[in-house]
Amino acid sequence: MFSSKAKSSSPAYAPLALHDDGEESIATHEKRSSSSSEDDHSVPLLEASDNLRALAPSKSPQLPKLILYFSLALGLLSAVNVFLLPATLSKYQAYPFSDSELEALPYGDARLGLDRAAKMIPPPQVYHHAWPDRIARVSRKLKSAVWGQGVQVYVTVEDSTIMRFPIPSAGVNACALSWQPPPEFSARAKDLTTKGDITEIEVWQLIAPSATSATVYSTMDELDYDTLSYSTLPVRGELLGVLDLTAEPNSTTLEFVCPSEAESLTVEMRCQRVACHVSFMQIDMAPRFGFELVRRRE
Repeated sequence: MFSSKAKSSSPAYAPLALHDDGEESIATHEKRSSSSSEDDHSVPLLEASDNLRALAPSKSPQLPKLILYFSLALGLLSAVNVFLLPATLSKYQAYPFSDSELEALPYGDARLGLDRAAKMIPPPQVYHHAWPDRIARVSRKLKSAVWGQGVQVYVTVEDSTIMRFPIPSAGVNACALSWQPPPEFSARAKDLTTKGDITEIEVWQLIAPSATSATVYSTMDELDYDTLSYSTLPVRGELLGVLDLTAEPNSTTLEFVCPSEAESLTVEMRCQRVACHVSFMQIDMAPRFGFELVRRRE
């Protein structure tokens, strides 16, 4: 009797149900034990959260005060630096470092200076310009046609223009052919007619008179442009370069060696592109545009 009363009065005691085979229900016992453990741990968690809420309000007012003090100190330091800057600059200008003091510095004189920058930047390349003094048109389709000496430049797939440029006497031994387009908003812009692809105008050097010419010429300087045709075209030499007539502000071939023994340079302007067409009057008037020979100055 005593033992049965003690078991019934204990709060942790719970009778286990028996299955048909006489075994106790282990799953039911595990559920009850887990629920009891959760109830036991819930109390300290609630107490810990209450403690955090009590500590949080005490720390939050301190952070804005630290930020305010730091901002005030930083602003005061900046004001002092600005106030002392004019005095520091005036003192430096009144007593600049000498050469010996600069050499005594651990890193030497690392300042660039405008005088040193001018020495480091290479000078711009300046050229002597030469305008053609002879211009003649020839045609591969009409090989015997003669247009004679003039000012018309006519370059197509079937037509070429022969030009003679006097070589500037002064300068280094470096020449180039240049194309100067007309100004965009000038009245001479209408004088230029272009069609098709004009990005590759070939410049060929003519080195010797033709053997089929009726008149025998010893040099290219003696060539008669009033009787020049494609059938009597002088002998081609090397390709001096290619000009892009659409380039801005101008187009220039690569530099080549200026002819040393001749007084002039004779070239042929031709185009191998389909539907290529360039025509204009190369007149020596302002604003000038067209082809010219340039020689770099010393």
